[in-house]
Amino acid sequence: MLVLGGAAGATPADRLDGFRELVHRHLEAPAPPGSEAARRALGEIYALVDAEILESLRSGGPFASAPFLQERLEGFSAAWGGALFRVAPVERPGGARALTLGLFSLAGVRQSGSLRMYGWSGGVTGSAPALLGEVTDDGKPELHAWPAGRGGAARFVVSWAGVGSGDGGRPLRIELWSVDRDGPPRRLWSSTTHFPDGLWAVEWDIRPGEISVRRELRYPGWAPGCPGQAEEELSYRGRAPTGDLVLARRRAINGWHRELGAAAARVFGALAAGDRRALGDVVPDAALRSRLPASLVAEPACDAMAAGSGSAVLVAATAYDGGRLVPWSLTWARGPRGWRLTAAAPVLQ
Repeated sequence: MLVLGGAAGATPADRLDGFRELVHRHLEAPAPPGSEAARRALGEIYALVDAEILESLRSGGPFASAPFLQERLEGFSAAWGGALFRVAPVERPGGARALTLGLFSLAGVRQSGSLRMYGWSGGVTGSAPALLGEVTDDGKPELHAWPAGRGGAARFVVSWAGVGSGDGGRPLRIELWSVDRDGPPRRLWSSTTHFPDGLWAVEWDIRPGEISVRRELRYPGWAPGCPGQAEEELSYRGRAPTGDLVLARRRAINGWHRELGAAAARVFGALAAGDRRALGDVVPDAALRSRLPASLVAEPACDAMAAGSGSAVLVAATAYDGGRLVPWSLTWARGPRGWRLTAAAPVLQ
């Protein structure tokens, strides 16, 4: 293989040196995550790795095999401790040239988890390999097996799990791709389409043909790390003949807390707007309504069950009194018409 490697061209010194220079420059003065400068630097770094893979694919034969490519990438991995440069082949149906997946990430660099797809867009024909598509997000990309589609089309799932807050869920991205005999890979399903504000997952399981996710629900009254908050369990399965994912099951967990948060948000909003009618819908006691200060706002703290009440919940809030911030405790009870505010008072200090 060493002799053959020389025929195909060992890792070019200028390319590897260029990679080391880019890495050194990035580590010395890293650009802010998500900035244009950071994206440009990452693009330059990965472009060198792209060139290395495409050169081997053009050479064909053993040089285009996954083991050979993986060995060629070890030099790049050594230049950045903790870097992930992994390749995996995806066979096209009908004997067409295989697709090669690149799964890259750089330890300590946000938004560096990249799925890169190399191959001949024409399938059996095609003059030269190329980068057919790429998706880059936060977290290390993970490859998952998936059942083949109509006509033997190869399908695969890739997930990215980003950095969480340490006391809650993690940002999760999931994508389902299909590879036909001809043409570039097609994205059949993406969590970014169904969760445009982000998918924050507590647990997830990806098995051939099924994806299960337990996710946080970000809503008024939600606070990171608090127990008993609303979550949702989702289960997706592949749908024939399109091959995309369909929601097979949805189950709410602690849905009452989201309802409570919505009711509390109505109170704070009505107070700020001076809307006495809207306030009366959630605070039926007129005497209680009159005691609520207009400056009352939600406090990002965990809600608690009121001692000895059985079902009443205490919600923290704050209000300004003569330029001084005063903590309040709001007591909520759930009745036939939903959550209603039944008591409120400043907290003794």
